[in-house]
Amino acid sequence: MLTTCKILNGNTKQGFTLIELMVYIALLGGIVLIAGQAFSDSTKMRIRTQSMLQSNQNAGNVGSILQEDIAQLGAKSSQEENAIATKDTFYIDAMSDVFMDPNNGDATKKDSSSYYIGNNDDLDTLKFKKIRYDQDGHYVAVEEITWYVDEDDGTLKRICQTIAGTEEDACKSNDPDVVTMAAGVQKFNITAAEPGIKESLSRILPSADTSVHGFRLIPRYGDYNLAFTNVDPVGGGTTVSLSGFASNYDFENQEPITDGKNANQVFYADLINLDGNWKERCHSLTFETNTEYEISFTMPYSSDASRLFCPGRDYMSVGFRRINDGTRPSDLKDFTFYPPTNTGAAEGKRRFRFRTKNKIENVCMAFTFASYSPVVASGKISFSEIILKRVESANYTFSGNAIDITEKKHVKALRLELSIAIHGENGVLSLVIPIPSNGTQD
Repeated sequence: MLTTCKILNGNTKQGFTLIELMVYIALLGGIVLIAGQAFSDSTKMRIRTQSMLQSNQNAGNVGSILQEDIAQLGAKSSQEENAIATKDTFYIDAMSDVFMDPNNGDATKKDSSSYYIGNNDDLDTLKFKKIRYDQDGHYVAVEEITWYVDEDDGTLKRICQTIAGTEEDACKSNDPDVVTMAAGVQKFNITAAEPGIKESLSRILPSADTSVHGFRLIPRYGDYNLAFTNVDPVGGGTTVSLSGFASNYDFENQEPITDGKNANQVFYADLINLDGNWKERCHSLTFETNTEYEISFTMPYSSDASRLFCPGRDYMSVGFRRINDGTRPSDLKDFTFYPPTNTGAAEGKRRFRFRTKNKIENVCMAFTFASYSPVVASGKISFSEIILKRVESANYTFSGNAIDITEKKHVKALRLELSIAIHGENGVLSLVIPIPSNGTQD
């Protein structure tokens, strides 16, 4: 057997044998191999962890941008410079632009929502419209936003196009820019929430049938210094005008009668031929607890003495009165409003929302007027599209069922399901985005 040795200070010291060296080298190789594998696994884990973090971060970033974008869907009220005596008036000239297809002559195809969802397996397309405002809240433009996934490379794109009003660099009218928002998109699903209340269950007045628009206004007089009110047409219609209002103004001394009690009141009634006073003809209503309601109506502009209405002095309101004695329920306050003082923005719908603490039965909708300015009582006030409805619930249900085009205006939330992959690791996001301004035209 071969050995290696070395003589030192007269002593002989025996070294390693060849077999021992081979064993040592094998052990060292095993250690290096194990260490190398551990290092490799550590590197892979580090890369995988970074990919997971990056994919989740990308999904979160896209979700935040998309949420802020979608939340502006539809039309909100705006402060218009040409609106007199109001700070909360919608620019009605943009109404047809901000909704998908509100003027379709076919009622089954009329779409008064502000969004469209194109389904394509896991890669949907979302298109919606919204109003752009300036820093003072004035209307600037209507924008159409499109989010979609390019199937060729899996990138999520966003397009902004100005379809009405003033364009800006980031949202052009022609040849809009296509902006890449994220790569590696595996899923981009948009689901609309089921409407909390269907159209057939939402409207109370004039009828659950949305094709019904006619109504009557029945004067109440003789009680509590209430004067007779002229109603035209007496038989009712889609627009009803009132005139011949009582006045509380002292023309001799040229001043309002501050303790005056002369007023006018009319009650909402259906288009049926009934004789009798307001108690017998008004439409009886019941309001349930924990339910939100909305009154809305339009007041066509009239160029007469009603333009001289003075907010804070003259009085117009809508509210409810008990059928048995004509008194106002303590839980339901009246809502004050004013006539349109110029054409355009101020002609928009008046909207009033309320919720009752206790159940209220046997009440009727009433409009009350009291004039204290010199000639406003000689004016004429017109009403059209008077609607009372239940407001859709904010508890969102996502069944995934197709929503009828006529019901889309009642959708108040969208759900985003997003999955982004980086090096085989998926970042997943599920997000519910409220869209309270969708469908405000109806």
